Amino acid sequence: MIYTLYHKAKPVLNFKIEEDEIVDVLNIINQKHLPVGVFKDYERGVSQKQQFRAWWRSRAIPASRQNLMEALETLGNISTEQLVTKSFGLSLSDQYWAKPFDSDLNWKDINFFENDFSDDVGKALFGTLDVQDISSLSLISPDNTSDGWLKKKWIIDDGKRVLLKGGSGEGQQEPFNEVLASAICKRLNIPHVEYSIAEHEGRYYSACMDFITTETELISAWHIRNVLKKENNVSEYQHLLNCCEKLGMKNIAEIEKQLCQMFVVDSIVANSDRHFNNFGFIRNADTLEWIGLAPVFDTGTSMFHDVALTSLRQGFADLSYKIKAKPFAKTHHEQIKKLPCAKYCKDLPLENLSDIDRTFKNILDGNELILPEKKDILCTILKDRVRETEKLIKSPELVHKRFHKNSEWER
Repeated sequence: MIYTLYHKAKPVLNFKIEEDEIVDVLNIINQKHLPVGVFKDYERGVSQKQQFRAWWRSRAIPASRQNLMEALETLGNISTEQLVTKSFGLSLSDQYWAKPFDSDLNWKDINFFENDFSDDVGKALFGTLDVQDISSLSLISPDNTSDGWLKKKWIIDDGKRVLLKGGSGEGQQEPFNEVLASAICKRLNIPHVEYSIAEHEGRYYSACMDFITTETELISAWHIRNVLKKENNVSEYQHLLNCCEKLGMKNIAEIEKQLCQMFVVDSIVANSDRHFNNFGFIRNADTLEWIGLAPVFDTGTSMFHDVALTSLRQGFADLSYKIKAKPFAKTHHEQIKKLPCAKYCKDLPLENLSDIDRTFKNILDGNELILPEKKDILCTILKDRVRETEKLIKSPELVHKRFHKNSEWER
């Protein structure tokens, strides 16, 4: 079957699908509105079909998603690629979709920003779908194009699009970390997505409203960095900035400032998963004008969420220092030093975080699955990380043998 990729109401290209696989890109209609970073001229020997197929597959639910195989079986042994096609590739993150060539569908009547959608896929992903008749299921859902490994689904609450995302392990700590990051950003006047806690059937979820509208879209840093070929003598950080300039983003200094602020927050909360798909840039989908860096979001994989109490209790010296960082350095200490954080974050009102440990304790007290002792240790570590991150910003030339040397929680 032949499909036309649309950007809202603008046709972009025609492609062909056979047996749920893209087999050809037939022709490009609108070069300006092509997805960012999809067709890379510098990739020799890689066809447009292969490049477009990779982009289309990237819209599907990743194989690492919790409960995915059970959900797909419940939905009739369907594949994630089939789910994307059956919902026309529609998303709540951008404005791209695929229209069957002989269809009379239009963007106004089908997009998820303005129209209702089914919660069958979301229920299946959460393990709560009661299937009486598979033929009665509707697969038209933005959950078909949601990324990430944690359990998540979109709902409509009082007309607003809200994303619910779960936690992992016995403590289900990730949703509470999202609320902590929101509180830190709010006190530091850093643009961010506001998170709250939702509880359902004994499980905790973070809840946040969609920060993309009918006029805007989120382009991941991964796609931005694919605009140019990275030269060996250029750092990943500078390469990203070069790609931003290539795309016509004007206020690079402001972008640098917001990037540095985000990585300072990551350092404070020990975020271990700020990869290139966990931050991005917003543009106007109609004019293609770049608005800037997206607000800070997706900070749940932090605060030692997967570290056992016995390990925290031991308080060995290198635990906090060795927590992994992404994407520009292996540790937060190195990342703060490599980036111009001293320049752009020197005026952050870090004094506003003087009691953030107590705030975190109040947040964690809403989670009955985490032991009180672990809550106390995590709050002490957080207070220490605020102090050490501030030192790194003000004195980046200092080489710390350990991020938490002589810290309170080690004594």
